Amino acid sequence: MSKLSEAATVAMRDCLGLRPGEEVMILTNFEGDDSFEISRALFEATKALGGKPVLMVQEAKSSVQYAENMVLKAMEAAPEIIISISSIKMGKDPFGMHIGYIGRDGQKYDHIYHYLMEGSHRIRGFWSPSLTIDTFERCIAVDYTEMRAVARKLKEILDAGENVHVTAPGGTDIKFSIKGRMAKLDDGDLTVPGTGGNLPAGETFISPANATAEGVICFDGTVDLITSFPTPKVPVKVVFKEGYITEVTGDEVAEALLDVIKMGETKAREIGNLEMERNARHLGEMGIGINYAAKIVGNLLEDEKVGRTVHFAIGMNYDNDANALIHQDCLVKDPSVWVDGRQIMKDGDLLI
Repeated sequence: MSKLSEAATVAMRDCLGLRPGEEVMILTNFEGDDSFEISRALFEATKALGGKPVLMVQEAKSSVQYAENMVLKAMEAAPEIIISISSIKMGKDPFGMHIGYIGRDGQKYDHIYHYLMEGSHRIRGFWSPSLTIDTFERCIAVDYTEMRAVARKLKEILDAGENVHVTAPGGTDIKFSIKGRMAKLDDGDLTVPGTGGNLPAGETFISPANATAEGVICFDGTVDLITSFPTPKVPVKVVFKEGYITEVTGDEVAEALLDVIKMGETKAREIGNLEMERNARHLGEMGIGINYAAKIVGNLLEDEKVGRTVHFAIGMNYDNDANALIHQDCLVKDPSVWVDGRQIMKDGDLLI
């Protein structure tokens, strides 16, 4: 068995817990070097394990483009598993963006995928934009028992916490509230309907309470510019006041990140959504990387899982109360993290 086939089998068997007879939709595109080959390996692994795979191909979509209508209609059929292996993004859902789906929990969801997964717990799956064969082969077949133990411990601490403080040698010094928030696990356990995340897995993440971020984040690792993932020569300095970005400075990477933020604002303004326009400057996520097979390769899908790092996302959060058209994950190296005054990470080393 090739490394690619082995990783695909681990993903379907060990992470998703595929059972014979289950329907699996795999969404991909031909653009990019590896998306289609990985999707084909997942298709073959699904067949070998007794599942019923369907492979759908659409053109590559950016973070502000709509998915094809036929793709969204296929999702409505609610197969047990839906996987997205896209070179950039899955594509937005116009009905969800303009009207929205109301889940069993009473929350509004802006995409049929998230509604079926989180709002009605009818599907499970994973989404892995910009995934490469190298990352897939190297970071999927890992010790999930150890990863899940660390992820759960971090979740316990964050769930019980109210205030977070993060510093780092690159200049980061940011505080925000997590009161009322519950951390989420991206630990490779996608066996239960209603669960989803990235593969490769390897983070515990949380949405800061809305409009509470105060201070400075200096991104000295990989920066998500949608179609590229550069590391800045000097840290990108992002200033937050009352939860929103007021200033972005640095080199050309900082200028490009600010252009992405402005694009998110402009697109939201064009559809008349003032909330999404405002949230293009919101702090949407803090995640702690715990996949020690991962390394910084210039691709946020892997880089944000790297041990000894945290990442922050600008834009949309995952609690569905700060919607935006963008969600730009950016990396901070060797951080120190405190929760309610208790230090849980020092210079990148976990203290739990």
